[in-house]
Amino acid sequence: MQIERHLTVQAPPNKVWDVLGRRFDEVHLWASSVERSAGAGPAQVPGAPTAGRTCQTELGPFKESIVEFDESNQVLAYTASGEKMPFFVKGLRNRWSLSAAPGGHTRVDMLMTADLAFPFSVFMAPVMKLQMGRILTFAIEELKYFVETGEPHPRKLRARQTALRAA
Repeated sequence: MQIERHLTVQAPPNKVWDVLGRRFDEVHLWASSVERSAGAGPAQVPGAPTAGRTCQTELGPFKESIVEFDESNQVLAYTASGEKMPFFVKGLRNRWSLSAAPGGHTRVDMLMTADLAFPFSVFMAPVMKLQMGRILTFAIEELKYFVETGEPHPRKLRARQTALRAA
């Protein structure tokens, strides 16, 4: 199963790459689905800022490991795993790439690939595509907002307030 998202950020690619690639472990600053994040040790992929990150989400902890990091072409890919991930999800990978767009802006392309076990891939893929598609749409919108304004998206601010009340 694959889900693609694309959008244009009104900022130069280097500014977007700083948030997305160089500060990979700070996703909690802008993504509403992530309560906390931290680097996961020394880089295993040349040029990467860290081996990956751990993320605390409302679905529990997730570990994301960088598998591709290309500073010069501004491409980043990572795999994700979590204790509460459904048993039929055999693998999850997300790949981001940036390219220059007219007016000094940046085109952001995201491709999430999930390897689903058969026969679950037949009847669960549509449901997962809806759920994951929503999360990925939010993430790319929140990245755009954060890069363009320097502030977290209002959705992220609401998520922080909810987490504080729950604590």
